[in-house]
Amino acid sequence: MSRNRLGLLLAVLSMAVVAVGGFFLAVQPQLSQTAAARSQTETVDRTNDASRTELARLQAQAADLPKMRRELSTLSASVPDEARISEFIRELNAVAAASGTQVTSFTASDAVAYSPAVSTGATGAQATSTPTSAATAEPSASATAAVPQAPAAPSVVTNAAINGQDFSVIPVTVSVDGSFDQALAFVKGVQGGQRLFLIDSITSSQKSGDDGAASTSSTWTFGGSIYVLDRAGDASTAGPAATPAAG
Repeated sequence: MSRNRLGLLLAVLSMAVVAVGGFFLAVQPQLSQTAAARSQTETVDRTNDASRTELARLQAQAADLPKMRRELSTLSASVPDEARISEFIRELNAVAAASGTQVTSFTASDAVAYSPAVSTGATGAQATSTPTSAATAEPSASATAAVPQAPAAPSVVTNAAINGQDFSVIPVTVSVDGSFDQALAFVKGVQGGQRLFLIDSITSSQKSGDDGAASTSSTWTFGGSIYVLDRAGDASTAGPAATPAAG
């Protein structure tokens, strides 16, 4: 091989080495930086999209904020943070006046700590039938009749934030005088009133007129519970959240 050809070959080889070295030393870092910048841009775009979605959700909630505040005010009045027995009595008297009844007695017991309900689960005793050993060839009329099934018990829903440390139950009993329709109107008014009053027992006794004859008016006694929720957030306080007070 002549010296000129050898020099030309070395020159070409040197140019190749310089090109490859330039790629790894200059071009490759730029490509890596470009890929990293593209990845960061995609990450920022995804973050911005999530932020815009969350902002839209918060704006929608902000539009409903006045409505939510009104609902909170209604619920707070339904289950206040104090017993407020006097206010409840005034509400009962107002409902009685509107329904034509008259409150004759009212009692409130000491508040007791709330005990969350426990679901016992459905039993299969009512859902299945027990076969009898005396099978007949032809079904009787009673056997072909549909057997009514007991309604399924509602599912128990509890909240861990509502417990015996912050939620109290106050048993109350109120008696009113009036007719059946008036007593029904009284119950309807109480159930739709400001304070939550869960009625779980009703008894009645017919009154007698001045001449001893039976009267259309009766004494209706409603037993139930009102509730108090301590919103102070102090879950370490033991015992009931509130006791009946005259204020």
